Amino acid sequence: MVTAAPVQSGLILTQSKPLRLLTLFLFYLTQGAPVGVFLYAIPAWMAGNGASAADTAWVVGFAMLPWSLKLVNGFIIDRYTFLAMGRRRAWIIGAQLLVALVLLAGGVIAPAADDLVKLAAIGFIANLAVTYQDVGIDSLAIDIMPEEERAKASSIMFGAQIIGIAGTTAMVGYLLETASFQSAMLAAAIVPLFVATFGMCILEREGERRLPWAKGVAHPRNVAIQMDAWWPLLKQSFKVMVMPLSLIFLPILFLRAVPFGAFEAFHPVLAQQTAGWSISDYTSLLSLAQFCSGVGGLLVGAWVVERLGAQRALTIYLMLGITLLMVMGLSQHLWSNSTFLTTVIFISDFIATFATIAAIPIAMRMCSPAVAATQFTIYMAVANFGRPLGAWISGMTAGEGNPTWLYFTCAAGWAVSLAILLVVRFPSGNRNEAITAEELPHGDGIPARVN
Repeated sequence: MVTAAPVQSGLILTQSKPLRLLTLFLFYLTQGAPVGVFLYAIPAWMAGNGASAADTAWVVGFAMLPWSLKLVNGFIIDRYTFLAMGRRRAWIIGAQLLVALVLLAGGVIAPAADDLVKLAAIGFIANLAVTYQDVGIDSLAIDIMPEEERAKASSIMFGAQIIGIAGTTAMVGYLLETASFQSAMLAAAIVPLFVATFGMCILEREGERRLPWAKGVAHPRNVAIQMDAWWPLLKQSFKVMVMPLSLIFLPILFLRAVPFGAFEAFHPVLAQQTAGWSISDYTSLLSLAQFCSGVGGLLVGAWVVERLGAQRALTIYLMLGITLLMVMGLSQHLWSNSTFLTTVIFISDFIATFATIAAIPIAMRMCSPAVAATQFTIYMAVANFGRPLGAWISGMTAGEGNPTWLYFTCAAGWAVSLAILLVVRFPSGNRNEAITAEELPHGDGIPARVN
């Protein structure tokens, strides 16, 4: 029988609510590095050097592909882990270090703006690394956070990510225009390296090791729910995913992300080749919009969800998004107007951030602790697959000379999601956690906290 070592003092996640929230903030902040670089700054840099909408869509699509394939990550993280360091922390630290190394390697390679293969390859690998960090930190949040913290956690997670994207986009966009590709990649790698060091200093639960060579043992709770064979993991994951509400929720997650992928591919071209903006004009404005929406999400995102309920809040955000998409599709004559385009960018970023904050608590409530990484990752993989599809839609509509159809197509997708939300009631509490406690030996849900 594995027993825990004596309780250490300080920096233990299960014993401190502020530390839990700070950890989510920092790791989600650093997810902005590869996302900001390859979804915003580099496409803007490419467009400023004459790239077409199809070229930027190709690079964005490859950079986003790991996010749609990350369900594989969830199975791997749930199945294999170094329990002496906690269920998730070894994966989180390793992935965080890999993100920084890939960005540094990209600076060494330094591809040109028309070198699509190298840019797509670097973007794919960098985002593949960050998807492992993302899966690890998501499942850690599900694992250690009680229900009353989850709305706040959702607002912190995605508010911090948007702030990280904004800061990285502004910094890298400026350096790409005024300095060099090498300096831009070096700057982007600094914060991930710092946060990886922070990850080495914390513990998930008392008695665990901070580093592989330190003293400590696996916590009994983690040993009790760890699945050490593929068949039980696959069986339990299948069981929770085929629940009717889970299947119904998947189209909402998928369609939610389609417009964002379309914007990431088309808006750099629209801003520079239609509105006449420079690279730094676009990246600076986009960064400001993302920063404001991220701060807004941090300050009031959880409050809105708590007051209205996650499902009602998501319904309202989808209604606003459909309205914005239709207005954009019907107003092509205004696309060269800087004020109009600025307003659209700001509103779309706020809708994207707040819709995500509202959707995540619903997904968390349906996750079983024993397979949380797998189940939540499947939800997010389905959602993220919408982004490369959006980039593809951009190439097939705007890239073929029919840009208004990009917005009408995205509006139709969101209308389907809205219809589902209006007729289906999703859970307001974590039902799967109770089911797991009843059916799995030792699966006793979330233990008591010391704040």
